[in-house]
Amino acid sequence: MKTLSRLIKGSILAAMSLMAMPVVNAQTQTEKIDWGDYKLFIDPGHSGRENQGLWGYSEAEKVLAVALHIKEYLETYTTAVDGETLRLCRYDENTTVSLEERSDMANAWGADFFYAIHSDASGAGSQNSILGLFGGWRNEGVEIEKTPNGGKAFGEILLPNLAGVMRVASRGNWYDRCYYDRAPETHENQYPYLSVNRRTNMASILSEGGYHDIPEQQQRNINKDYKRLEAFAAFQTILLFRHLAVPMQTFITGVISNSENNQPINGATIKIGENTYTTDTYESVFNKYSRNPDLIHNGFFLFEGLEPGATLDYTVEAPGFEPKSGTVTVPNPVDLSSVKSEHYVAFLDVELTNAMPAVVSSVSAEDLGNVSALEPLVLTFSRNMDRESVEKAFSIDNQGEVTLAWDNDYTLKIDVSKLEPYFTYNIKIDGSVAKNSQTGAFLDGDADGVAGGDYELSITMAEPDTESPYVISTYPAAEGEALYTQRPPIRLEFNEELAFNGDVHSECVTVKDAAGKVYSGTLSHAVVNGHSVLHFYTNEDLANDVAVLVTYDGTIPDLSANAGKDYAFRFLTEYRPVVDTKDILPLNSIEGLWTPGGSGSTSGIVNDESTITDFAAGPSLDNRTSVMINYVFDEYDAAGVYFIRNHYPSGNQNVTKNMDGVLTMWVYGDHSYNTAGLMLRFQSSNGLKYRDPEMKMDFAGWNLYVFDFVNDSFKNFTGDVEGTQGERYWYFDSLTIRHEAVDPDEADEENPVQLWVSSIGYNGVKYGHWDNTAERKAKLDDIPLPGDGIADIESDSQAPVEYFNLQGIRVDNPSAGIYIRRQGSTATKVVVK
Repeated sequence: MKTLSRLIKGSILAAMSLMAMPVVNAQTQTEKIDWGDYKLFIDPGHSGRENQGLWGYSEAEKVLAVALHIKEYLETYTTAVDGETLRLCRYDENTTVSLEERSDMANAWGADFFYAIHSDASGAGSQNSILGLFGGWRNEGVEIEKTPNGGKAFGEILLPNLAGVMRVASRGNWYDRCYYDRAPETHENQYPYLSVNRRTNMASILSEGGYHDIPEQQQRNINKDYKRLEAFAAFQTILLFRHLAVPMQTFITGVISNSENNQPINGATIKIGENTYTTDTYESVFNKYSRNPDLIHNGFFLFEGLEPGATLDYTVEAPGFEPKSGTVTVPNPVDLSSVKSEHYVAFLDVELTNAMPAVVSSVSAEDLGNVSALEPLVLTFSRNMDRESVEKAFSIDNQGEVTLAWDNDYTLKIDVSKLEPYFTYNIKIDGSVAKNSQTGAFLDGDADGVAGGDYELSITMAEPDTESPYVISTYPAAEGEALYTQRPPIRLEFNEELAFNGDVHSECVTVKDAAGKVYSGTLSHAVVNGHSVLHFYTNEDLANDVAVLVTYDGTIPDLSANAGKDYAFRFLTEYRPVVDTKDILPLNSIEGLWTPGGSGSTSGIVNDESTITDFAAGPSLDNRTSVMINYVFDEYDAAGVYFIRNHYPSGNQNVTKNMDGVLTMWVYGDHSYNTAGLMLRFQSSNGLKYRDPEMKMDFAGWNLYVFDFVNDSFKNFTGDVEGTQGERYWYFDSLTIRHEAVDPDEADEENPVQLWVSSIGYNGVKYGHWDNTAERKAKLDDIPLPGDGIADIESDSQAPVEYFNLQGIRVDNPSAGIYIRRQGSTATKVVVK
């Protein structure tokens, strides 16, 4: 236990820090600042490589580096001694320290102050910012700080210091329980929210130093010197909080970037006086975090310890850019009456002008000898282009008729839909006419490094599509059952995009049951990764325990005007009465859900392109809003692990205490062949579990995900391996998407190539029980499929013919007999006698 005198001392120091007191700058310091016997405990949060941020660089690694820099500053400028008056809970990446052990160590050591260092995840797409959280709560509208006081006062110095040197916004300095639970005038729990504030016997605070899942911040986190700025701000805060002299420390820092697109420049060299700094490159640093040499850029530099007040010349150079020079003045804040850490830092951001002529950096078509007329041909330039000059420079032979459009100043879309099948066309962009918009330099079309060369591209158009569109999947499954729902969204997925017209085709699907009841409803159409999806939403629940027939009249052609074919399938409705149901999470808005990159468990994504958005579709007419995870997996990711855990932090507010029911969730598939699902956290093991196998996205449109606690297998993500039945309760934790980087040369039907970029929707997580004593009475044969009952079928080849109904079979040319085929097989002609 801390002695009474030490407790009193901590409270007095905290109170003094609230007063306006002068700051003493030890500019001419020759001796170390007397630290005294004050015990400071620093907690670099987490352990090892926990809480991975973008590109696999973890929060644990970053905050350890900050803590070690603070330790270095304290030992350099003060008489603080590691182990006696200064201590870290861990000193390397190999030591694992639990949450409880951190506070126990500080308590046993008799620390005067506890400082926990963290970085943040953006959750729902927050602006990059910092945050301070000290122990406290609210009672009858009054905010109360834990005793001993001091965390609040420390944070009031720390937050402006961090924000100033890191150049980010601040969410403020908060009583921790008031931050996480803002509504009550009186909190039910009258003690700190965070473990490190609640369990420690001394003044304490936790800081969140920016977001490790925001690219701009994480790119700088990776730099070995950037963490010194955050450490410097914390070091100065510690001295100011204790009313110790502040040593003179000077910094010049900034970012070197491309003036055309604001992208930081790798490998730029800046010289200030006699000191030189080269910004990080793929070869020097970034190859540890990505296999894509052009993914990560920080352009960051840092000079430390230059002569205060000196005005120095600087020059900046980078390959392919025009050099720049100027002067910069080293900070000298000795005369300031109120000093903050940013006053010791000179910020020098330098923009360089690209000196290289533009080239065509990519073409969208993978096979230039087989270009589809159904998709535009996209040219991407390396620089922003003057659009008018490019369009004047563009030509195509063979009387080709195309239309040009721009997504942005470097992306040109060529509409090739009117080009003739099998024809070869030569495209040319005149390099003496097309130019970039920034410098006016002509296009380097032949990519020889010299402006003015023509760009030439030869394409051959693919053969025309002459095949009729056909159904490839349904929900409910054909000849299957619609379990755990009385109103399924009836879905037909086609092999290609249809030319759907809502005014013409609104009644092309009908639904009726074996009792002759025809269900009214609404038909919708969507295109998902090149597949058309029709959904028929009934206006009422389907009857219980009946066979249902769905028919499609085949009136919708494809984009090549190929006529459709009629199709029919049937299924059985739910036959068991509902015992009880519980809404777990509606998933009808993104409120409360983190971004895909918000969890440290997420890996292998392009974070700034992976988002969660509201989705204006739902599984019924009564539920028309959902959430959509838009994901971009990074095929160059160094670790090669592709997984999204889209966390819902408020899940623990809705716990369930039995495990003998069924969890369901609507999933809007994207036919990506990735797998999707959800994870639950089980209290007794504190472990995350998910259904094994996860749901394969081999369909597009709505489908029901089912998690049967009794009959399904569980797989552990974290926590204990064995069992779920004995655990006390569980709650919803997260949505998941998993990608396996299947080699195209090794792909097969069991392991197909999966999409890297797509979107998956989610809606309506429910938990319930059904009366399993009920018996199924309905049979599929209660309602015949069209074509059932055909007799005396013979083949024109006189070979034996297997009897088929229409399910799973395509029908062609009925006027000339009937050609039937299983999907993907050769047709056999049969005639009806």
